[in-house]
Amino acid sequence: MSVDVAVIENVTSGAGVAAPAGGVFPADGVFVEVREGEAWTAGWLVADRIDVSALSVNGVAEDKRLVSVALVPLSPDAPVWQGRVHPDQVVVASVQRPVPVFWDRVAGSLAAVMISRREVATLRERLEGAHADHMKWIDAVATSAHQWADENNLCSEFDQFMEEHGLPPRSREFTVEALVTITTKVSVPVSARSEEVAEDEVDGEVLARALGRRIGGFRRHGLDLREYTVTEVQA
Repeated sequence: MSVDVAVIENVTSGAGVAAPAGGVFPADGVFVEVREGEAWTAGWLVADRIDVSALSVNGVAEDKRLVSVALVPLSPDAPVWQGRVHPDQVVVASVQRPVPVFWDRVAGSLAAVMISRREVATLRERLEGAHADHMKWIDAVATSAHQWADENNLCSEFDQFMEEHGLPPRSREFTVEALVTITTKVSVPVSARSEEVAEDEVDGEVLARALGRRIGGFRRHGLDLREYTVTEVQA
């Protein structure tokens, strides 16, 4: 059997027949085109039939109506295209081409890969769910144990036990108050007959007003100007 290899996997078409709604999906081996944005990819279809069966389930959210597919391209040098698509992205090509002689072998391998990937994804989801449930159980046990330790005056011994076994010790909220010193530069205009007099004209109130104009009020933020140093006077 001869295979036409004049067309590569990227095409600009979409003129075929779209996959009907309601869960009907093209059969494996049908030559289809898949839309990706503005581009179209053509090839013989292999689809995960478990995903296809799920399309007919009522109440499935639109973002969950996805099917894992692979497209075997016309060109023997082109790679197999794989992805997850919505049914409306798949169009049965207007010109059908006979499957290549190696189709059964390739299609079977691709279908097996899809099954393995789906099983791995399902197992991963279950493990992640089990881990989340286990962590919730640990948190619940730790919370109850913290309360018991408080009620029985075993705080220090309990915390040591929890840390030794890799479990969270007791914890509560604290309010920490700190005195913060902020250093910044501020320039103020001063009218004076000399640099020395100009420097003497500057005091804490002048600087506080200048800072207040910059931050929208000095005292209103609970700030207190205690020390300052004049570093430079310019005419």
